[in-house]
Amino acid sequence: MDELPAELLLEQEIALLRQQLTALRIDLSGKDWLTVDEAAHYCGVSVSQFNSKAGECGLSPRQFMGKKLYEKSELYRAIHDSGSWKSRSAVTSAPSAGTTSPQVAEALARLRRHEQRQGKR
Repeated sequence: MDELPAELLLEQEIALLRQQLTALRIDLSGKDWLTVDEAAHYCGVSVSQFNSKAGECGLSPRQFMGKKLYEKSELYRAIHDSGSWKSRSAVTSAPSAGTTSPQVAEALARLRRHEQRQGKR
């Protein structure tokens, strides 16, 4: 039983090294067209996340010699046009008191208390 934590640490270290090796293998310099793995890496997301969200972002692959290829400039444009990051506090700002129902007001109050407990405000 004492060997279990050391074994887990070794597995975590191996997983981290595999991730780093994958990142080193992907060299995007000079490429205009990227495979799915390269496109996901370029966008900074996992392959599964890329596959599930690419259509929502207006990205359409080209089929060439049995490969799905994405144009690098199209990926850049999709990232650029996606908009700025909005902070959580900006999204959850409370509307004026006269326009909220009691249920909404209570939900907002609970959210504020939760954020205060989490040290966010």
